[in-house]
Amino acid sequence: MATVTDQYDRPDGPLGRLTAVRAAGDAAGGLVHVELDGTGDLLALDLDPRVMRLPSEDLAAAIREAFGTARAELQAALQEQFAAQPVTLPQGLGPLLNDLGFGAQRPRCCRTRWRRTARTSSC
Repeated sequence: MATVTDQYDRPDGPLGRLTAVRAAGDAAGGLVHVELDGTGDLLALDLDPRVMRLPSEDLAAAIREAFGTARAELQAALQEQFAAQPVTLPQGLGPLLNDLGFGAQRPRCCRTRWRRTARTSSC
């Protein structure tokens, strides 16, 4: 029997599309290379042997820089991909979420930003 998540687990489903995205970043003149998948998981960290001559603080900074570059590239790619092909809820999930209260309107006091004043309502 098919479950609600089956369509998401397929390679062409949202999860498959997400994990198929790849992004890379380089630092220290290309001596540090980082590759991420669409979930932000680290797929590769390649260090050219010459980068080991750097002080440890500089090496750490280069790794962070390469990771940051890859993450920015990944975010841009995901925004582009999901703007072109938005994710839709599986059939029947919308009404279920509404029944569980996820689509319900909250009282006005709960929708406003919290303030440093006492609330008289039960929210």
